[in-house]
Amino acid sequence: MAGDLPKRARGRPKTFDRTRTLEVAMDCYWREGVESVSVNEICRRAGVSKPGLYREFDSEDRLMDAALTRYHETTLGPAMAMFAEDRPFAETLTALIEFATRDETSDMPAGCLFAKMLGHRDRLGPMTAAHVDALQSEGVHVYAEWLERSAKRGEITLGVPVELLATYVDAQVTMMLNRIAAGEDPKVVRAHAELAFSVLTG
Repeated sequence: MAGDLPKRARGRPKTFDRTRTLEVAMDCYWREGVESVSVNEICRRAGVSKPGLYREFDSEDRLMDAALTRYHETTLGPAMAMFAEDRPFAETLTALIEFATRDETSDMPAGCLFAKMLGHRDRLGPMTAAHVDALQSEGVHVYAEWLERSAKRGEITLGVPVELLATYVDAQVTMMLNRIAAGEDPKVVRAHAELAFSVLTG
């Protein structure tokens, strides 16, 4: 009977591709910086409408925050996992410098989305800014634990409070990433990084 027929959903079916849009937004923010990319441009590259994007993410702040979450899941988190591995200090340090100064590829832009957002924190919405602050605190904590373990094994000498050294490491890593993103010679950046970190190894 007609009354038994399934009711048709009102409006057009949802075709918004959230995953692709996030990937495009992450790539745009990563390559060009949050200060240089508009929502309109992200919509154009992702092939979605601006109303559709705002229906999905509600605001540009939520879009940026979601892109940062995606970046953490795919790139930053796996990179930070190296500090939990029980490897010699020098080996981990070399891996850190190589990661921060790697060449740009079609799949992976130079530099770091998190570092770029940190450098333009004043351009972020409250949600993304809070997320950036939390990731920075988390990173400093990870560095501190790594330094303490290395000191206990006698591989480095702390000399000053570990929290101070952890923030020093964080600053050096951020500087490396931003210099590479700015197009500086990776060999020069690596040489400067090795010099900067020599205070830990003597």
